[in-house]
Amino acid sequence: MSAQPPPYAWLNGGVVPWDQCVLHARSQGAFWGANVFEGLRVYRDEAGQRQVFRVQDHLDRLRRSMKSLHMEIAYSDEELTRACMDLVLANDFEADAHVCVVAYFGLGSTFDPMGRTTETGVHITSTPVPRSAAHGSGVAATISSWRRIGDDTMPPRIKTGANYHNSRLAQHEALRNGYDTALLLNQQGTLAEAPGSCVVVVRDGELITPPGTSGVLEGITVDTVARLADEQLGLTLHHRPVDRTELYVADEVFLCGTMSELLPVTSVDRISVGDGTPGPLTRALQNHYDDAVRGLGKHPEWCTPVPARTGGAV
Repeated sequence: MSAQPPPYAWLNGGVVPWDQCVLHARSQGAFWGANVFEGLRVYRDEAGQRQVFRVQDHLDRLRRSMKSLHMEIAYSDEELTRACMDLVLANDFEADAHVCVVAYFGLGSTFDPMGRTTETGVHITSTPVPRSAAHGSGVAATISSWRRIGDDTMPPRIKTGANYHNSRLAQHEALRNGYDTALLLNQQGTLAEAPGSCVVVVRDGELITPPGTSGVLEGITVDTVARLADEQLGLTLHHRPVDRTELYVADEVFLCGTMSELLPVTSVDRISVGDGTPGPLTRALQNHYDDAVRGLGKHPEWCTPVPARTGGAV
C-alpha cells in the first residue's frame, strides 16, 4: 500500500479533500468504535474498465449490521453506490483499489459516548491495493492465544469497528512472534477465522469452512468461493466445525476475504500445510476468483462498472 495519502475521500454527502474527512474525537464512532462498515474491492477488467465486486451484497450486509445496532442513516443504497463510484473516479488510482464504507454514530446531544443517539453519518475512503506478493507464495500462520469473540458478547456477525480490537490483538501477537498472520479459535476451541479473513480447509479433496455459528463473519468471499467451487470444480463447500489439529493435517488451507482475496496458508505453528506450498485446489480457485472479479466467467452480475462521474464534483 502507498505511503502517500489519496487526494480525496467522501463525507456525508460529497467528495472532500482527504484531510477534511474527519470526525470529532468524542463522537461515538471514533470514541467507542460505534460504527459498522464494509470493504469493497475495485478491479480493472481486460479492457481497463473499473469494476466494483459484489457491491450490493456488501451494502446488504451493511444494512444487516446497522439493523443489529438500531442504526439508521440518511442515504439509500443507490446513493452509497454512487458515492463509491464518485470517489473511485476522483482518486483515479491506476492500481486495483479498496473502498471502505463506514456508517457511524455521532456526538449525540449529551456528548456521552455511551448515550443513546440517532445522530449518524457516513464516511467513505479508498486506497490503492495492489495484489499481495503472498498471493503467490502463501503466508505462515499461528494459532492465537486470544479467543474469538462470540455472539453473546460482541457478535462477529455484525461488522463493526469495535469487534476488530479482537482481531488486532491476535494479528499483532502473531507479527511479534515471527508469523504473517493468526488463526483464532472460538470459545468452544474450534476454528473461527483469521483477523479480517475467513478460513477454508482442504482435506482429502473436500472443502470445509467453519459455520456462521462458530464466531465468524458471514463472508461474501466465502460465498463466492462456494459458488465457484460448485460451478467450476463440482465441489461442495461444507460448513462444519474445524478442530485445531485438522489445520495441522490439512492438505491445503487458505484465507478468503475482500482484502486478502484467496491467500494460501503454507504453515500453521511452523507445521507445513501439505508440502508447504500453495495447493492445486487453492490455485484453481484463485484463477476462477480472478476471472470472476474482472467480469469474466458465469457471474458478470457480480461486477458493477464504474460509470462516468455522476455527481459530487471535485
